[in-house]
Amino acid sequence: MLFVESSTAELSVERGLRTAVLEALQGRGHVPLIRSARLHLFEQAAGGAEHARELERALDERAAAEGEEPYVRGELFCFEDFVHYLIFGDGFGGAGLRAGIVYDAETVAPAERLEAFCLSVGEAYKEAAGAEGDAPRLVWRAREGHTQAADGQSMAADSPQPSAPTPERARGVELLEDAAARAFLQRLGEAHADGRAAEFVSGGRGPEQETLVAKLSGAGLVRREVQVSCRRDGHSLFRLPSTEALSIVTASNAVCSVCGSAVADERAEELVTPTPLADSLLKDGTWLVNSLRAVLASLGVPEGQTALRPSEAEGEAHLFANVSGAPFLFMLRDGDFTGAHARRAVEGEAEAQATHVVVVAAGRVHDEARARLREHARRRARAGGETEVVFVEGLDTAAEELRPLVERVAQEALARELYELDADAGFDVGYALAARFRLAQQRREGALQDLAASAAGALAGVLNSRQ
Repeated sequence: MLFVESSTAELSVERGLRTAVLEALQGRGHVPLIRSARLHLFEQAAGGAEHARELERALDERAAAEGEEPYVRGELFCFEDFVHYLIFGDGFGGAGLRAGIVYDAETVAPAERLEAFCLSVGEAYKEAAGAEGDAPRLVWRAREGHTQAADGQSMAADSPQPSAPTPERARGVELLEDAAARAFLQRLGEAHADGRAAEFVSGGRGPEQETLVAKLSGAGLVRREVQVSCRRDGHSLFRLPSTEALSIVTASNAVCSVCGSAVADERAEELVTPTPLADSLLKDGTWLVNSLRAVLASLGVPEGQTALRPSEAEGEAHLFANVSGAPFLFMLRDGDFTGAHARRAVEGEAEAQATHVVVVAAGRVHDEARARLREHARRRARAGGETEVVFVEGLDTAAEELRPLVERVAQEALARELYELDADAGFDVGYALAARFRLAQQRREGALQDLAASAAGALAGVLNSRQ
């Protein structure tokens, strides 16, 4: 999975300095791919490295004299698991110097690498321009769309990020991905609200429910209690955390404040009560948000590129994400996604102006909802806008269904960012980089398979020698 990030500086590097900037960058360990290929060609044509540079200068001067496109429009710098690029002067997104990074999900600290590259570009420009006067200090800023959610919420690297979930919370989210666990907690909450908690627990008691309650209790989603009630009028006297606590109370010869009978003679019933953690994870769809963020992280979208907008409707949430500069709006629903939910989604999308709307429902997406959102997308298209709508039912297949979408968006981002280099390189740079990362991934997978086969063969040999 490929991603692209870039920063810009308000500086148009004049033609005569561009080659000098590239040479200064090469001195800092950034070998320019396009220029190296050109110089190799010129070396073969002109008969030596010195003459190759003379030929390069001649072509650069001719382009300037004829008013043609600059001889150097930008560069690529390839490393083992990422690629930097630099684009000079006027280009896509307006004038300015643009530095970026192309990386995949396995690249370590891409944001820090981009920042370091920007610093190197600034130093190289200062070195190149030193003979002509003091070079201005470059101020880099992330390109619009790279630091904000669709509704303007900041997603910059230095903006406050959600704290890492506690192990208990993470375990709770994992359990709530099970539809049976969510249904049990929802019915349990309704039973407590109606005063039927004891009947609910006793009526459904069985091995499967006992196992489920034990799992939920272990994750801190429910707690077991003992409720003591007056046998005369059914009035609840108090609740205790365990049968052991009840034994202590009954041993104290306590009596009922209503009828005067000994507590030991009153009615004691086991209860299962949802905890505040369960309520918080279920009420606002937090479990669904956390699960989706985990899915996006597995696809290479960092949590810092997502922003949550609370929803007033229970069991709903809206999550914005920046995927290679493209604004995504995820409409999450803990249950079925109906026509009424689609109407609210249209209103939310109108505010966000997202180019990709993804409905993620824990239940079923109704046909009316699909039709309403698709019609909204068609109206946007007729008005000159663009909105793609995707529907995902359940979290089990979310990663599989979202992967092709994220890959396509990344490929489109590569084409937008790097098309200005196509003429200099002589090929589709975006496609070439995508192929380069794909081949590298295949080599890594092949190496892992060979390692596994080698380990299996060694183990088999050891076992055979012992027979």
